[in-house]
Amino acid sequence: MYEAFWKLTGKPFANRSELAHFYRSKSHHAALLRLKYGLDNFAGPGLIMGLTGTGKSTLVRVFAAEHAQLRPFVHIVFPALGCDELLRLIASELSQSANTEHTGTDNVLRDIQKSLRAFSERNQQPLLCIDDAHLLSEDALQFVVQPLLNLAESDPSIRLSILLAGLPVLSSRLRKIGELSERIAVATPLSGFTASETANYVSECLKQVSGPPNIFTPEALQRLFEITAGNPRRINRLCDMALLVGYAEQLSQITPAQIDAVGAELLPAAA
Repeated sequence: MYEAFWKLTGKPFANRSELAHFYRSKSHHAALLRLKYGLDNFAGPGLIMGLTGTGKSTLVRVFAAEHAQLRPFVHIVFPALGCDELLRLIASELSQSANTEHTGTDNVLRDIQKSLRAFSERNQQPLLCIDDAHLLSEDALQFVVQPLLNLAESDPSIRLSILLAGLPVLSSRLRKIGELSERIAVATPLSGFTASETANYVSECLKQVSGPPNIFTPEALQRLFEITAGNPRRINRLCDMALLVGYAEQLSQITPAQIDAVGAELLPAAA
C-alpha cells in the first residue's frame, strides 16, 4: 500500500525470517561461532536462549544452512507433546518410511538407533533441533532428550548433533535435571540489536527494496531502539506500521512522533 509513496520496490520489513534477509548482528554472529565450536568439539547438545522475537528459529535455520554436513536437518517446532508422541515424531522425521504409530517406546528408540546407524554408514551426521524447547515437559527432557544423548554416547557408530532453542527459562529448567544440564556442550544467549545495529538494520532493510536511506530520521531510529530494546520482531512491526502512518499523513520522513504513536499502539507496555 505504501511502497509507491516511499519509492520502494517491496515491503522492507516483511518476510524478515527468510535466510536471505538474515541480519548478522554481533550477538547472532557470536552465537553461530559458539554453536559451531561446541558441536564440533563436544558430544553434548547446544543451547540457544533468547526472548521472543530475537531470532532463535532463524538462527537455527542459518546454522543448518551453513553446515551442510549436518544432514538430515530435523526441525521440531511444536514440542509440547507427550513423550511417546515426540519420540514417534522424531523417528518419523529421521526415517520417512518408518511406521511407529502402533510401536512401543522401546521399539521407537530402536528405530531411531537404526536410522542413526544408517546415516553414519553413509557418512552423514543428523542435526536435530527442538524449537521452543522451554515448552518441553520435564518428562520429555528426561525420557526423550536424555535417551537420544545416551544413544549417541553409548553407540560409537552413531553421530548426532542436537540443538535446543527456547526462552531463557529453559536454562533454569535444565539445571533441575543435573545429568542433562552437565552434558550441555555450549550455551549461547541471544540479545537484541544495539542502537547502532538497529539503525544499520533499518538501513539495510530499506536498501534491499531500493529505498532512500533517510526515510527514518536519526532521532526516530534512536527512539525505535529505545522502545523496542533492539528486538528484531518489534523493530519490524513498528517500522512497517510507521511507514503506513507516514503514507497516510503524507510525510516526508518518519520522526520520533510516529515511532511513539505506533509504539503506543503495538507495544503499549514498552512505549
